[in-house]
This record gives sequence, C-alpha cells and structure tokens, in this order.
Amino acid sequence: MRKGRKEAPLVCAIVGADPFLRNTALARLIDAVRDEMDQLGPSRCDGAQASVADVLDEVRTQSLLGDRRVVIVDDADDFITANRAALEKYCSSPAESGCLILLCDSLPRNTRLHRILAERDAVVTCEAPRGAAFGAWIAQRAENEYGKRIAAQAVQSLRRLLGDSPGWIDAELSKLASFVGDRKEIAASDVEELTDHRREEKVFAVIEAMSEGDTAAALAQWEQVLATDRAAPGRAIAGLAYGVRQLVDARGEFELTGKVFQSAKRMFTDPGALQRRMQRLSMVQLLEQQRDLLAADLAVKTGLSTIELAIEQFIVKHSASVHATQARTG
Repeated sequence: MRKGRKEAPLVCAIVGADPFLRNTALARLIDAVRDEMDQLGPSRCDGAQASVADVLDEVRTQSLLGDRRVVIVDDADDFITANRAALEKYCSSPAESGCLILLCDSLPRNTRLHRILAERDAVVTCEAPRGAAFGAWIAQRAENEYGKRIAAQAVQSLRRLLGDSPGWIDAELSKLASFVGDRKEIAASDVEELTDHRREEKVFAVIEAMSEGDTAAALAQWEQVLATDRAAPGRAIAGLAYGVRQLVDARGEFELTGKVFQSAKRMFTDPGALQRRMQRLSMVQLLEQQRDLLAADLAVKTGLSTIELAIEQFIVKHSASVHATQARTG
C-alpha cells in the first residue's frame, strides 16, 4: 500500500438508493484497495442470484500472488435478507485475503449487521443533497471533477431541465466542460445551448418506436425532433449512434446474464422495460443499425444524401426489420 493511504476495509456496505452516488462511492473504495487488489480486478455478482457460499468462498480464496480478492455484490438488499446470519458471522471476523463490498438501497441501523459494520467504520451512506444543498453540490462537482466554475443561473437551468438527479447532472457537467473548452466558467447560455434534455428524449423516442417495429410512430417522433429543434439534423446521426451503442452494450449483458440491471443503471432507465426491448432486438440487428448509421454519415459527408433523407431511410429499414421479426415469431 502506498504510504499515507488509508487502510482498505475487509468488508464494506455502500448504502443509498441513487445508483450514481453508490457507484461514485464504489469507485473511491476500489481506488483505496487498488494497490492490494488481485490482478484480475474486482469480481461482481447480482445479489438476486448470488449464492452466499460462492460469494464467501470467493472472498476467502487467497490469490496465488498474495493480492486481495475484491468481491462486489450488486443490488444486495435481498441477498442480505436471505443470508443475514451468514453475513453477520463473516463480517464479525472477515478474511484478510479479501474485501467484500455490498451495494444496497438500505441497511437499517437497528440491524445487527449494520452495527457490526458500523463498528468497523464500514458503512458508506450515499444520500443526494436536497434543496439549496443540491445546488451547492453541483457547483462543487463542477469545480472538483471538471475544473470549471458554474454560474448560479446555469445551476438553476440544469435543475429545471434535468431535475435533482446526481447522475444526469454529472453526465451533463462532463459534456458542458468539454463544450466550453478552455473557458473557466459554464454559463446559463451554455446550458440552454447544449443541455435541453427534451432533445435527447425525442431522439431516444425514435429508437424506442423503431425497437417496437412501429415505422409510423418512429417517423412521427423524428418529425417532432425536426420541428422543435432547429439544430437537430446536425446532431441526429450522433444522437442515434449513441442510443444504439447503449443498446448494443445492454444486449451484450443480456446475452451473458439474461438480465440488464447494470445497463439499466448506466442508462438511468427501467430494467424491466429495457429487458423487454432486448427480447425484441438481436445483436445482429443492432450491429447492422450501427453499420447503417456509419454509412449514412459517410453519405451525408460526401454529398450523396441529406441528413433528413438518410435518417428517414434508416428508420424505415430498421423499423420494418423489427416488425418482420415479430411477425415471424408470432
């Protein structure tokens, strides 16, 4: 361990309902154990499916190189409820060979497990600030993470457009920091120019309608994008490509695990709705969408097509493809 670094815990519960704040706390914790961590990196499992015996065996297993194994249990609320006695016993005397991290929405203070972990200073509570404190959090995040001041009116605009969601706000701060370049301050005008989330919602509504095989609805959503955002054509291919890339990642997770809970967290969407979408779209279809968007971008840049025509052709082709697949499968 590097000199001066805080000793990494053997067990830890990261508690909070907001996935962004939980993942931020997890990143800090992983950084604290990085010098000691097994070269394979952390092992992650879904708390809804994980076996407590397998989890504890993993964290107890000594690495051949003497490093510590880091085992993360995602969505651990039900896992804790089902295996409370075993976890209480383990956390009372954890193995030196590993680090067990439980990510959960809640861990009541009146439970024995909370008391055991609290005695080890091993409970990290992640709660989003409220009211004026959330505005201060945005300003601190912009300064500490992205090296930018942010005007008070810009903070207000972000909250008006995106709500008090730490994950959405942080993602937008990242884009805004790149957008303003060398300029030290993010102004309200920057937010209004770049952020209006209704643009992204409308573009993603096009993808949603396509995933349902509804050509008419997808074209209608595209017409709304054009009607409400004068700059939409210039952003259309990039926006659609971003949405399709997210679905490719989700499809990959779905094929490996049968679930999409990690992808849903990253996309800030409902896991059930995303899983139903994955059942309608194959990886082959999604990769073909990516290739067609690349071809459309090339056609536009070489003058062989317009953005409007290229997107309409893309929508018609891939909505029809999904519709045909649904018809074959009943």
